[in-house]
Amino acid sequence: MSIKDKATLNIGILDSSQVERIHEASLEILARTGVVVHNEEAIGLLRKAGASVDGERVSIPGALVDSALATTPGKIEIFDRDGNPAMLLEGKSVNFGTGSDLPSTIDQVTNEHRMSAKADVERIAGLCDGLENIDFCMSMGIASDASRVTSYVHQFDALVRNTSKPVVFTANDAADMRDILDMAMVVIGCDAEELKTRPRYVLYNEPISPLHHTPEGMGKMLFAAEYGIPMIYIASPMMGASAPVTMAGCIAQASAESLSGLVIHQLKNPGAPFIYGADATIMDMSTMVFSYGCPELQMMNTAFADLAHWYGLPLFCIAGATDSKVVDAQAGVEMAASLLVSALNGCNLIHDVGYLEGGLCCSIESVVLADELIGMVKRYLAAFEITDDTLAIDVIDRVGPMGDFLSDSHTLENFRQDMWFPGCFDRRTFEAWSGDGAEPITAPMQRKALEILDNHQGPTLSAKQIGAMDEILARRS
Repeated sequence: MSIKDKATLNIGILDSSQVERIHEASLEILARTGVVVHNEEAIGLLRKAGASVDGERVSIPGALVDSALATTPGKIEIFDRDGNPAMLLEGKSVNFGTGSDLPSTIDQVTNEHRMSAKADVERIAGLCDGLENIDFCMSMGIASDASRVTSYVHQFDALVRNTSKPVVFTANDAADMRDILDMAMVVIGCDAEELKTRPRYVLYNEPISPLHHTPEGMGKMLFAAEYGIPMIYIASPMMGASAPVTMAGCIAQASAESLSGLVIHQLKNPGAPFIYGADATIMDMSTMVFSYGCPELQMMNTAFADLAHWYGLPLFCIAGATDSKVVDAQAGVEMAASLLVSALNGCNLIHDVGYLEGGLCCSIESVVLADELIGMVKRYLAAFEITDDTLAIDVIDRVGPMGDFLSDSHTLENFRQDMWFPGCFDRRTFEAWSGDGAEPITAPMQRKALEILDNHQGPTLSAKQIGAMDEILARRS
């Protein structure tokens, strides 16, 4: 069931005057405090455009933000590996995917927490390729067994060998970007121009809060802008640590950080595709962790959605993640609440589904749980038809008072239309459930994951393609 352009429910948190006030605060931050930019080319672009430059500290006037917003596309279409339309990033269309770069994985055999490896990235990518409700994939693990210099390239390699779905990738620097672009052209069998006109892959990139654009981040940004690779550029500020402890201050700063990146990006290549947002949350003052399950994260997500819709920019946000260490009641509550809120606020790219332990770990069961919850959320968002047939007045008259609809042909013909059926959640009675072994919810989730991993037919690559990709991997090893 597609929900694109069919959502009938939506939420917001800011009215128009509040959106404008936060925007004005962001502009004041950029003009008054400015940002640090560690890249000579980016500083040169800003200086030439009229920004005030003092060494690596740059003050950006509001007019440059206005100009950048005017040239940035409000719609980005992303394709799958075969070139079929897969995701629309526009308005309030929503798409769900995993997160990236988790240092730990729960082993599917021993159930122990251990360091992630490239095989884990491959495994989760293959699982996501077979899950119905996952729209895009990120590297759900770090290839710790690969060279640190090329680990991100190895992660991209693991993804594209195991899924045909769109990929949001991470990279270390511009050298990684070159290798990843070359690998993408091998996989698709095309040149860079084809990837520009029908993009399959999206770069995830970020500044460092507060107000710091790193040399690596700038290198990746300028490369993505030059080649027209869609780019997410979002900060991850923590209230009370790397941003003000108030939500309004954190939102204003985070928006300024993304918008200042937008200015540089559009100065490099006006019209290049850019995705706005922030991974803004609290630093829990009792544990000092970056909390993924707190309500403040979703409140700020909703505010960023209000800003993004006002700007006319595609939006990237967090949902479907939890601070719990395992798949339990806490995980279910935090993942479900965040997925529903982020979908209702119209976030175009909803990532980090399946994250455990505040973004440090995952398991095959946590990813299947996220997929199940996304299916439920998609049902909330899907429109239902009101027609003569669905109003069923003739059926009601035919069945009549004290009749039953179960035996009527209308029920058999239409029961799948307006009902959502879970894949793993159990709706049986206690007697039926306990009589069948009283297994925990993680058991059917593990079975589903293993069945997909054992039987799903993923993408195939020719020996020539594999050889070319291996050569790219060996370049800087």
